[in-house]
Amino acid sequence: MSELENAELKRAVDARNEDMVTMRRDLHRNPELSFKEHRTAGIVADKLKESGLDEVQTGVGKTGVLGILRGGLPGKTLLIRADMDALPILEDVDVEYKSRNAGVMHACGHDGHVSIALAVASIMAENRAKIAGTVKFAFQPAEEIVSGAKPMIDEGIMNGVDACIGLHLGNQLEVGKVAMNAGPTMANVDNIEITVKGRGGHGSQPEKAIDSIAVAAYVVTTIQTIVSREIAPSEPAVITFGTINGGFVSNVIAPEVKLTGTVRSYNSEVRDLMIRRIEEIATGVARSMRCELKFDVTYSCPAVVNDAAMSDFVRQSAIRIMGEDNVVPLKPIMGSDDMALFLKAAPGCYFVAGSGSTTRETFPHHHPRFDIEEGSLAVGVKTMARTAFDYLS
Repeated sequence: MSELENAELKRAVDARNEDMVTMRRDLHRNPELSFKEHRTAGIVADKLKESGLDEVQTGVGKTGVLGILRGGLPGKTLLIRADMDALPILEDVDVEYKSRNAGVMHACGHDGHVSIALAVASIMAENRAKIAGTVKFAFQPAEEIVSGAKPMIDEGIMNGVDACIGLHLGNQLEVGKVAMNAGPTMANVDNIEITVKGRGGHGSQPEKAIDSIAVAAYVVTTIQTIVSREIAPSEPAVITFGTINGGFVSNVIAPEVKLTGTVRSYNSEVRDLMIRRIEEIATGVARSMRCELKFDVTYSCPAVVNDAAMSDFVRQSAIRIMGEDNVVPLKPIMGSDDMALFLKAAPGCYFVAGSGSTTRETFPHHHPRFDIEEGSLAVGVKTMARTAFDYLS
């Protein structure tokens, strides 16, 4: 068994570049929402079979796909993860590959993630004799609602896995750059729902009612003091209310208001503190103003935490293929991703390949005008494949 050299890897990527772009554009034209990725999953399964993987399983965790490639010699097992779902966003990008599914859009680069992982699988299958060990390719549904990783893991895809890696295209980083870090990379996210119950009445007679909208306003503003006054400035934390719903018409005092929001941090102790204090403060404010309050929390996704050793391994492989000047530190963000669950099951690294343009305006993820520089696909394949071959050499 001999190692796959950089020159060979680059030639293999170049040979697949046109197909990668074609695949990415096809997926972009035909986006599918979480747990509805039936067409995408079918394409993924067909391509993995064409590449000659030893096993291809469909319907894993509802709509997920698992491909298994066994190398020429026994060794460790590495899992490579790519997410597949799109977002409920009306696209505002005037390109020939614009979404044909009105109100659904690949606004986070998952079309690129799928294309990259398929190309990596093809290259590794073509060079299986140079692999000591096994590669699992997990094409995950429902990342956008942080619900797809758990059912795949529950079905046992992490059994026997020694390490895992994943990639996210990032418009915050210019194309050609690769970034990673050790430790927290993305935040945990939990969803909260608060219902304030007052007493309705005529807008001209507030003394005969209990104004749930006024109380809800105090609840929202008071809760923000948790981050500013109860958590150390060195600990990143965010509480965001995304919806507030209540009332009927302008001259009727609303009997009830419902608030929903998210709570994010990196630290589990900070996470627990925020959830506890949100309930305590909201309940106290409501009671002091004669309202009843119902509080519900849905614990959603832990923080994405990269293993130090695996992050350094990915960094060294990235430097080897991309050059030291193109490998930079990754600044953690408060977004969330259920790649976190794979990283809890095995040590690994979730890194970023820059997809931002240097020649035109770049829009952020989840924006109706989001798009990527397609040169990022080759960068992603080179970095991921180099890391996989190095790990299983």
